[in-house]
Amino acid sequence: MTSPTSCYHCALPVPPGSRFTAVILGERRELCCPGCQAVAEAIVAGGLESYYQHRSEASANPEALPVQLVDELALYDRADVQKPFVRHEGDLAETTLLIEGISCAACGWLIEKHLRSLPAVAEARLNLSNHRLQVRWADAQLPLSQLLSELRQIGYAAHPYQADRAAEQLAGENRLALRQLGVAGLLWFQAMMATMATWPEFNIDLSPELHVILRWVAMFLTTPIVFYSCAPFFKGAMRDLRTRHLTMDVSVSLAIGGAYLAGIWTAITGVGELYFDAVGMFALFLLAGRYLERRARERTAAATAQL
Repeated sequence: MTSPTSCYHCALPVPPGSRFTAVILGERRELCCPGCQAVAEAIVAGGLESYYQHRSEASANPEALPVQLVDELALYDRADVQKPFVRHEGDLAETTLLIEGISCAACGWLIEKHLRSLPAVAEARLNLSNHRLQVRWADAQLPLSQLLSELRQIGYAAHPYQADRAAEQLAGENRLALRQLGVAGLLWFQAMMATMATWPEFNIDLSPELHVILRWVAMFLTTPIVFYSCAPFFKGAMRDLRTRHLTMDVSVSLAIGGAYLAGIWTAITGVGELYFDAVGMFALFLLAGRYLERRARERTAAATAQL
């Protein structure tokens, strides 16, 4: 039994009875589908058939690329849709496109050569490491939808590139968590010193007036830790109580809130133990653990986005 012929464009098997062909490099080549035929003919018609001589891997099958509807492409011509990813400088527009279907370095040459042959395109540069295409063109002459169609004609799907929003959101949350951790660490150390000074082992020659001042200082230093640094715990506890699910946030909030209220009672009455140092230490350890967890998730998200 003879093995099926491979498509000259994408190297997939040519179905028996297929009549899709194109003249490439002076010879008639067999192709597997109308998509490969259309792309091959467009490449040849554009005078870019030397691409087939220099490619190191087979091209992507055009029919395997994401489908872009006409209405979807037309949306890219709207100013409100273009605003997040298209920049304008005088008569030229500039954007970054993410290209699908790249298989080797020759694809970069083909894309750049084809776009630069268009009169409206001033510059086209493809980064093969991340498949991002920088384009500067006169959008008054060539709408963005037509630019994307030009890439589709030679076998590549293009989408406006925007940094992964989930990764950006996670990075912003990590910066907030780092600030909360820093506030907790800085103020806890000061609150601990003020609290320790009220202990019987340390308050040698400590006047009653200074004892009262130190209690209030410890309370004021701990307050930002509770209401700023520990805000995620209380928000999580409120959410869990509304949904009737008990998680660690509920127990942590009870512990921190209870110790803080007990410390306030002691600061006011002078009766009992100050728990402000315990509140700060507990919050610091919990926030440090959550921050390390967030950093690990951020690295994972960044690695996934690169893939």
